[in-house]
Amino acid sequence: MKYIILSFFAIIALQSKAQLRYAVESIPKELKVRAAATIRNESMHVEMRAENDVLLRVKKAITVHNKSGDYYAAVPIHYNKSVAIKSIKGTVYDEYGMPIHKITAKNFIDISAADGFSMFSDSRLKLYQYDAIQYPYTIEIAYEIQYKQNLVIPSWNPNYSPQLAIEHSEYTFAAAPTVEIRSHAQHISTDPKVEKNEKLTTYTWEVSNIPAIKEENYTRSFREQAVHVNIVPKKISYYGKTGAFDSWEDFGNWYYDNLLTGKQNLDETAKSKVLDLIKDCKHDREKAKRLYQYLQEKTRYVSIQIGIGGLEPFSARDVQKYGYGDCKALVNYMQNLLTFADIPSYYCIVEAGNKKESLKPNFANVQDGNHIILCIPFENDTTWLECTSQEMPFGFLGNFTDDRLVLACTPDGGKVLRTPTYSEKDNRQLRTAKLQLLDLSNLQGTMQTQFFGTQYDNHMDVFRANNAEKPKLLARHYDINNISFDNIDYVKIDQDSDPSITENLSISIGNIATKTNNRIQIPSSLFNSFGSIQRNENRQQPIYINRGFTDEDRVEITLPENVNKLMTPLKKEFSCEMGNYSFSAHIEDDKLITNRILTIKQGTYEPKLYNEFHEFLRMVSQTDKGRFTLEILQ
Repeated sequence: MKYIILSFFAIIALQSKAQLRYAVESIPKELKVRAAATIRNESMHVEMRAENDVLLRVKKAITVHNKSGDYYAAVPIHYNKSVAIKSIKGTVYDEYGMPIHKITAKNFIDISAADGFSMFSDSRLKLYQYDAIQYPYTIEIAYEIQYKQNLVIPSWNPNYSPQLAIEHSEYTFAAAPTVEIRSHAQHISTDPKVEKNEKLTTYTWEVSNIPAIKEENYTRSFREQAVHVNIVPKKISYYGKTGAFDSWEDFGNWYYDNLLTGKQNLDETAKSKVLDLIKDCKHDREKAKRLYQYLQEKTRYVSIQIGIGGLEPFSARDVQKYGYGDCKALVNYMQNLLTFADIPSYYCIVEAGNKKESLKPNFANVQDGNHIILCIPFENDTTWLECTSQEMPFGFLGNFTDDRLVLACTPDGGKVLRTPTYSEKDNRQLRTAKLQLLDLSNLQGTMQTQFFGTQYDNHMDVFRANNAEKPKLLARHYDINNISFDNIDYVKIDQDSDPSITENLSISIGNIATKTNNRIQIPSSLFNSFGSIQRNENRQQPIYINRGFTDEDRVEITLPENVNKLMTPLKKEFSCEMGNYSFSAHIEDDKLITNRILTIKQGTYEPKLYNEFHEFLRMVSQTDKGRFTLEILQ
C-alpha cells in the first residue's frame, strides 16, 4: 500500500509538471496575439562528426491555437539515399498540458516528396499531421537525421511565418576544434555563445519571446524579415566530391570543376549540325539566337532531382539523345552548342520566383539559388537566356529571374552578376477600346491591348490555350458581368530583349449601363481598376514595391442619338513618390472618350510615406470605380 501511494503521488507530480510545462494558460499573452501557433520550446542541434557524417537532433514543442495553426504543427521529415532518419517520437497534449496521444514512426505516412513537376526524384517524405478535434493542443516531437554530406548544413529559421510566435528556440552547431566554419546570422542581435573542449567547439544561437506580427501590405518576402542562421564548413564533401571554399569565387570554381567539367560532351555529328545552322549568320548574336531557337524546338523541360542530380547536370549528350532535361542540363546543353560557334557563356545560379531574391553577396553557400539560367557576355550587350521555356523570346527573362544577384560558374571561378531590371517604363500595358452603346444598356465593339516587359506574360495563358478554352480564360482576366468574346486573336512579336504580345478582341458586355428615370450611368473605368490598401497609422516596415508598371487605357464609347452629348470635361491627376495617375473624360461629337494612365514605381520607401501611398491609391480606386451619369433625351 505504501508503494502504491508513492506511485500515485509520483504520477500526479509528473502530470503537474506536464501541466506547468505545456498548459496553454502559461503562454505569455503577447505570444498569443495574432498567433496561429506558438513554439514553446525548440532545439536544433547539429553535430558534424565528419565531412560525410552530420547528425541533426531536433526537439520541438508547438501549441496550435486554432485551425490555421495545424499547418505549423505538421511534421515533415525529408530523406533520400544520403539522408537517413534515425529515430522519431512524440506526444500530443491537450490545452491543460495533459498527454492525450503518443506519436511513433508508425503514425507517419511515407510519400514521395516530388514537387509536382519533377519527372524523376528520389526524395521522400515522412509526414505526421495531427487530426485535431479540439483546440488548442500542443505537439512535442523529437527526431534524429543523419546526413552523408556537409555541403548543405540544416539551417535555422524559427519564426518562418508572421503567424508564428516563439517562446524559446535555440540552434547549436558542434564540430571538432580544427573545423573552420563560416556563418551568416540574420535578424539576431547577439553573437553565438562559443564553448570549447578537446573534442568539440560548440556554437549556440538562441531567441526568446518573439511575437507573431501583423502582415503589412507592400513588404519584402517575410523570409528576409525573419531570424535565420546558415552554417558553411570550409571543407566540404558532397556525394564523394570534396573541396573547400570561403567566397563565391571559390565556390564557383569548385562547382565548375566538380559538377560541370566533362558534361559538355556532344559529338562531331552535333558540331556539324551547329555549323550548318549558323553558316549564314553574320554575327555572334545572330548565331546565338539561331542556336537558342534550335534548343527550344528540339528539347523540353523536365525536372530531375535524383541524388547529385539536385546540383549536377546530366550530360549534353544525354539531352541530345533524349530530347529533354532539367534547367541544369538544358543550360549545359546550350553552352555546348555555343562552344561549337566559339561563343563563351556562363552557367548561372539564381533564386527564381516572382519575388526578387538575390544571393547573399558576401556569404557563399549552396542554399541560395533554386534555378539555372544562361548568360552570354557579348561585348556591350550582355544577353540572358531562360533555357527551360520553348516560347520565351531570345534575350528575355521576365519576372521569374529579373533584377537579382546571381552566380556565374566559370573556369576562372564564380562571378556575382545582376540580371536585367525591367522598370515601370518597360512593363507597359497599352489598351485601346472602341465600343458602341446599344439599347441604352449594352456595349459592343473591339479592344486591342499590347503587353510589354514583365506584363508580356499577363495573357500568355490565353495565347497558349485552345480556341474552346480561350473565352473562359479571358473571362477571368476581365472580371466583368455579362462579358463575352469573339474573334480572339493574338500577335506575338519576339523582338530581342523587348518582346510584346498584342491581344485583339471583339467583345460584348450586357447590362453594363444602368437606367434610372431619364438618366443612364456608365462605369468610368471598364477594363482596368486598382484596389486601395488599408490605412495604417503605425506602419513598421519600409514600403517595398517589387516591380513597377505603367498601364494606359483609352476607351471610346459611341453614344446613341437619344443621349445628351453635353458633359463637363473631367480631369483628375494624383501623384506621390510611389506613383502617378491621370484620368480624363470628355464627349467629342458622339463619343464618350476616357483616358487613364497609372504608373507604379518599383523601389523601397520609408514607412512614414505609407499613408501618403494609401491616400494616393484610395483616390485612384475611387476614380476607377466612378460612374458617368448622362441624360436620356425624350
